[in-house]
Amino acid sequence: MDLTTQVSYEGGTDLTWLRSDHGISSGLVRMLDISKFTSGVHYDANTKVLKSGIALAKITASGLYGPYDTTASDGRQTTLDSFLLYEQGLLLENGATSTQISAPVIRHAIIVPTSLPVPAQRAGGASDVTTAATGGQYVFES
Repeated sequence: MDLTTQVSYEGGTDLTWLRSDHGISSGLVRMLDISKFTSGVHYDANTKVLKSGIALAKITASGLYGPYDTTASDGRQTTLDSFLLYEQGLLLENGATSTQISAPVIRHAIIVPTSLPVPAQRAGGASDVTTAATGGQYVFES
């Protein structure tokens, strides 16, 4: 687990995937396994910032979390646990990318699936969150 200081990130967070602020104040923290996230899909290849709104699921063997993915075989295909609440920088001060980070998540929300940042997790995508078994309580609206 990386406990070294990360480079500060001064970007904005796109929360258009949330219909309202309902549930934000009752967020939780999850440890993310960064090796499960894909550059250019889950985070910007240049800035190394994870996108807000990524659907997350638990990796059975490690207990860490990665992106919900129905094609995975490590536990992430079974139950959608939460959504990444805010953008998270992955760069360490030395320029390396973190291997694990602690990040805020939301488990109770009204979600606009068409506005989620990962196309495969949107309604009709390969890992459609609207049809997933969930560990949280979500309302999916159009």
